[in-house]
Amino acid sequence: MKLSRVAEVLSDYARAEMYALSSIRKLSDVHLIWGPIHARTAYGIGAKDFSLYRLASTPKRSWSDYLINEPLKAKYAAITSKEARQIADDKSRFFEHCHAHGIRTIPILALVTKQPSNGGIIPHLNSAGELARLLVPGQYFFKPSNGSHGKGTFSLRVDDFGLHWAGNSGTYEEFFTYCQSALEYTRALIVQPKMFNHQVIRNITQAKGLSTVRICTVRKGSEIKVIGSCLRIIVGDSETDNFTHGSSGNLVGAIDSDTGELIGVRASRSRTWPKMTDVLAHPRTGKTIVGVQLPYWQEVVDLVTRAHHSIESLYTVGWDVAITDDGPVIVEANWRYDIDILQVAYKKGYRQVIADNLVV
Repeated sequence: MKLSRVAEVLSDYARAEMYALSSIRKLSDVHLIWGPIHARTAYGIGAKDFSLYRLASTPKRSWSDYLINEPLKAKYAAITSKEARQIADDKSRFFEHCHAHGIRTIPILALVTKQPSNGGIIPHLNSAGELARLLVPGQYFFKPSNGSHGKGTFSLRVDDFGLHWAGNSGTYEEFFTYCQSALEYTRALIVQPKMFNHQVIRNITQAKGLSTVRICTVRKGSEIKVIGSCLRIIVGDSETDNFTHGSSGNLVGAIDSDTGELIGVRASRSRTWPKMTDVLAHPRTGKTIVGVQLPYWQEVVDLVTRAHHSIESLYTVGWDVAITDDGPVIVEANWRYDIDILQVAYKKGYRQVIADNLVV
């Protein structure tokens, strides 16, 4: 292990220890003195996750209920077929799959790429002229074909005054040059129409970006079952809704998966270390979040259920779904989704939920 990594680990445990010590209120809390070390050695829960899950404020008997992302993902991989993984992982292939099965997803208008067309339904754009023919006035969203967690994404607006993207303005030629530089890091840029949230969600966030639902399903025999769902809520001018343990500044709202009601919202008081706290209202707009009924909820559940049924040998999925004024659309399917966001949102470990619903 490099010296810099050793220093980082020691710093993390020092911060976790400070949090643990500050939580001691009575004699029975003395075990918290060695809490972060015990959580790591007994359950594999690291210093940052000790703080993320507020384990110092959680009964010690419940610590073992919390799952760790990477070991769980390895178990997902062991039960998921290569074909199913490829459909979910390849954004273009997933779109074509949804198109063939009549499953509503955000359209892929084209790929900006140096690769020749594979004969599929998605056109490949290789020049500024081809971009100009596609990009009529309107708003668009670009993302790397191999991207995740919102990295490398940007919006584009085309109007009578030109093209506007990522703080730049210019011509089709200048924008194509920008895309070419982005292709140094990805095989293709996916071009999609920019989507907007349903008015109920826009009333809360008043944001430019898209706040999406993460709804997780499992295949149990012939049944598809929802095991948890949450709304990633944008704060401020961010284009993406990633929660990232609270370091993004965004919020996560737990959803009653039966009704679609937001039953609790969490945020971190710090961008550099997870200091989770409950939130009732949006910090930027002041709008109440807890108790809000998400629109089209039954349609959301029906959509992901049908999508899950359509991919055999896919046993669990974290679906990203956008709820728009016209109803829900699938953004992405994640077969190796992070479990931490559900554990944060619901303030509970998911070990028993996974054990009861998924053979891993």
